[in-house]
Amino acid sequence: MNKFLLSILKHKLIIITLVGVTIGISVGVCLKHYSGISWSQRNLMYIKFPGEIFLRIVNCLILPLVTSSIISATCNLTKSGPIGLMALYYYLTTTTIGITLCVILVETIRPGDLLRNEDVSPPSSTRMFMTMDTILDLFRNLLPENIVQACFYQYQTALQMPSNGSAVPIEEWKITSEYVTGTNVLGLVFYSLLIGVAIGNIGANGKLLSEFFTCLSEVMMTIMKWITWLAPIAAAFLIAGRILEIDDFGNIISHLGFYILTVTLGLVLQGFVILPFLHWTLTRKSPYRIISKLGPSFATAIGTSSSTATVPYTIKCLETMGINSKITKFIIPIGAAINMDGIALYETIGAIFIIQLRGLKFSLFKIIVVSITCTVSCVGAAGIPSGGYMMLIMVLNSIGVPVEDITLIIAVDWFVDRFRTTINVIGDALGASIISHFCKKKKLEEDEMHCKELFTMGSKDI
Repeated sequence: MNKFLLSILKHKLIIITLVGVTIGISVGVCLKHYSGISWSQRNLMYIKFPGEIFLRIVNCLILPLVTSSIISATCNLTKSGPIGLMALYYYLTTTTIGITLCVILVETIRPGDLLRNEDVSPPSSTRMFMTMDTILDLFRNLLPENIVQACFYQYQTALQMPSNGSAVPIEEWKITSEYVTGTNVLGLVFYSLLIGVAIGNIGANGKLLSEFFTCLSEVMMTIMKWITWLAPIAAAFLIAGRILEIDDFGNIISHLGFYILTVTLGLVLQGFVILPFLHWTLTRKSPYRIISKLGPSFATAIGTSSSTATVPYTIKCLETMGINSKITKFIIPIGAAINMDGIALYETIGAIFIIQLRGLKFSLFKIIVVSITCTVSCVGAAGIPSGGYMMLIMVLNSIGVPVEDITLIIAVDWFVDRFRTTINVIGDALGASIISHFCKKKKLEEDEMHCKELFTMGSKDI
């Protein structure tokens, strides 16, 4: 009994968060089916208000948390170059695997073809971007011209349709640009890395700055830990409000069953089969031991559907397993910003689903291009709730596919969003473990070489 109570106390946040999620689902279902009330938009706003306040607080803390964590970790890691390269190799590998998996699943199950017999609105062109514009905007946002502006806006290319737009190829439309509201996380991550490397390179002169950012990082982590105790309450109100928003949840599930099945299958295979297998292949250690210790991160992901809200929990969980804290504080914030395997899977399957639903004939090569575009659009996307379908709209516009049918996906986005956030957490945690393993192995090899040199010098002296 004592062990049971100690276990409950140790994992009390997980338990409380799961209780909050359960209460939210139960209250939402009861109010929807047994209250007899027609829930207006204003009433729904009142119900979701506590959850909205929680998310506003979390989003406010994301910027100082991510930047201070990356700068302090980069300052303290004298060999951050190899670590950064290993992280890049890991992200590219998992992304390539994810794209391949998506194409195989969606072309095998073909969920859009199964739903195409339903009443679908006629297509209408909504093209405003080209695929190349999306890729070039990625580099423009990577190198923002104003670091302060990057805290509030992202750069976006916009094409102006001429008066006779239907007769003019999209490549000849007038090119303009605009700044859309939203933190440019990719640019801030780049400059945080740059500042951290510069501070580390000036040696003792940068010690004061290094200590400042390390202290700021710890302060922000502490505040985030305080705030996340409100996650169970926020989850209850947010989930209840989402359930009340949906007119007929059963009808949506029956219509989108194969789409949800395809997305869920992709997320499960990526997060619990492919990534663990990659981890075991590279480290020869059980990945499920790490996954089993990520309970607080999973609970926060399910409750808030925000990747960045899980950062302090993921760092703490990995540190308790003996993974180098300097590496976790470097990798996890970056991963939360740019390693969006879950959203990439969701966007790719969603885009191809709508293409199939519309009956559009895309070649395999063009399907692969669409998949790459979806993945590129996720790089630097802020880990905010329901951010996936907003990026999906941009991708569909970039390839000239009507976006009206995205309302079908939005109806279940709140549900899928929590699972894809969980996969993002698993990908970041296993990536930190792999990089920590190779860094430890490299250090042991260097120590062994040093010992051999000392032994050789001692033998010569004798």
